[in-house]
Amino acid sequence: MKEKLCLVQNLLEKRSARRKEGRFVVEGPHLIEEAQDHIDFVIYAENLPILSKLQAAGIECLKVSKKQFAEISEVETPQWILAVVREQGFDLKKVLQSKNPLIVFCIGVQDPGNLGTIIRTADAMGATCVILSRGTVDLYNPKVVRSTMGSIFHLPIIQNAEIDKTIELLGKNKIKIIALDLSGQKDYFALEYNQSAILVGNEGSGLPKEVIDRCDEIVKIPMPGKAESLNVGVSTAVVLYEALRQRRIKT
Repeated sequence: MKEKLCLVQNLLEKRSARRKEGRFVVEGPHLIEEAQDHIDFVIYAENLPILSKLQAAGIECLKVSKKQFAEISEVETPQWILAVVREQGFDLKKVLQSKNPLIVFCIGVQDPGNLGTIIRTADAMGATCVILSRGTVDLYNPKVVRSTMGSIFHLPIIQNAEIDKTIELLGKNKIKIIALDLSGQKDYFALEYNQSAILVGNEGSGLPKEVIDRCDEIVKIPMPGKAESLNVGVSTAVVLYEALRQRRIKT
């Protein structure tokens, strides 16, 4: 038991541990239910309704005291159950074989809440996948996992992508590469989003110029008010909703 508690703590605290183990932690009944097919083991401190379902599925469930649980939990108000979950791997080449792909490519996004919002919105809009470049916040950071609200288990997410190779692969597969950037001269709703990848950048510096130069289109969100910008999570959501609107009209 002590060994497993130490493993949970390391997975919660260290990206290096998550990479080495190929596992991460989810907390709370909702996320655990979403992750059920990928769970290694569960630790709990309160007899919750979901336990019977997990035990029936043959998942190891280990009980600890509330004091022990609170010492490892990452949330202010513990829900008294967490699970160690196996990472999922996806092949971008296979993902690109889907019909009319709609892809979000995050390049250097740093805020866990923003990344979680992007993944959750991409899931809600029916996006094909989300790609994360090297240098983007860790997908399995506990704050990212919580803010996806389970969407992390609903669509393919490609991690640690090399920017140049990924853009080249998208181009070979006839994917329109669209930069969402303040430098754009075209409003986002003036573009069609068939076979598209939407590139979004770092919260402070946006997309690198060398990336923008390789894109087929550069679009911006018009802002007639006094705000200088929207955060990357909101901006991505705005454009994804436009892509969804166009696709619904065509069907």
